[in-house]
Amino acid sequence: PAFTMGRKNKKRRTHVDDAAMEKTGGEKVPKSFVIRRGKVPALVRELIKDTRKMMSPFTALKLKERKTNNLKDYVSLSGTLGVSHMMCFSTTETGSYLRLGKMPRGPTLYFKIEQYTLSKDVAAAQRRPHSPGTEFLSPPIVVLNNMQSDERHIKLTDIMVQNLFPPIDIDTAKLSQCRRVVLFRRNPETGGFELRHYVVNVKAGGLTKGIKKIVRRRKLPNLGKYDDIADYVTGGGASDSEGEDMEDSMVQIEPGQKAIDGSRGARHNKEAEEAAVKLTEIGPRMNLTLMKVEDGFCSGEVLYHHHVEKAPEEIARIRAELAEKQDVKARRQAEQTANVKRKKELERKQEFAKRKGE
Repeated sequence: PAFTMGRKNKKRRTHVDDAAMEKTGGEKVPKSFVIRRGKVPALVRELIKDTRKMMSPFTALKLKERKTNNLKDYVSLSGTLGVSHMMCFSTTETGSYLRLGKMPRGPTLYFKIEQYTLSKDVAAAQRRPHSPGTEFLSPPIVVLNNMQSDERHIKLTDIMVQNLFPPIDIDTAKLSQCRRVVLFRRNPETGGFELRHYVVNVKAGGLTKGIKKIVRRRKLPNLGKYDDIADYVTGGGASDSEGEDMEDSMVQIEPGQKAIDGSRGARHNKEAEEAAVKLTEIGPRMNLTLMKVEDGFCSGEVLYHHHVEKAPEEIARIRAELAEKQDVKARRQAEQTANVKRKKELERKQEFAKRKGE
């Protein structure tokens, strides 16, 4: 009997190379915990899942919280796992809230969630929703708008949100990895903040919808009932309702880049091409109001409060009381450490005397 050799399978890697992605621009990339505290409604739990997906790939997508877990547990794990930020959702009688804290020493921003829209609701409202692909294997690009201000709490919010995502190194960044955009915008009229999440679509530019359909198809369409291919493009075969791409969305793609969408994902372009960049919202969507800023991680001096303004004398008195509490706490910890050390020393001497008597 004749034997035939089987074809060797080739593994096609689709996961993120942790070693390559661990550092961006010579610095460690920020990682985050997205958790909930207390009982939250089912819609808020869905919002947490969407937020974790938005923060991918440098977050714990399948993190499960327990009732016995407290914030100290997450802080103790942050150093081992390299987690730098925490986003904590909670719900009270007055509404839902989001805490954004820098681990392990702060500061912490407290937001009230005025309105939110889940990813599935954003997709349901769109005529052509985006189908998920490999865009979540690379971190999003953060875009800040209307964040220029002399007020300290706005500057701090700007820095916190900017450091929540990995920085971009222009020299080494690949267009194939710039697949998502997170927009964080301040409304100058209301003073609130808006968070939006988009996916970046790069398509061949300068083409009508009919030509695009021909280019993307793996097989040529059936043109037997048309006298000329122009009849297919301009007639019943393909509608050009989308028309030409807007000039503002056109960019020049350098040769060798893998960015323009093809029939099987992004393709390499052999020469310079014009492409149209379009953003499609994929959610979640949140409207936030900054309620409070604390100096530490979920504790410490209140640097800003939305409803309360204090006189300089009162601020000085509060700082003095806080400093006194910290001194008392430090003395108590030192005393406890000395007591533990003295107790261990006494136990060691007793054990030594017992062995000597035997």
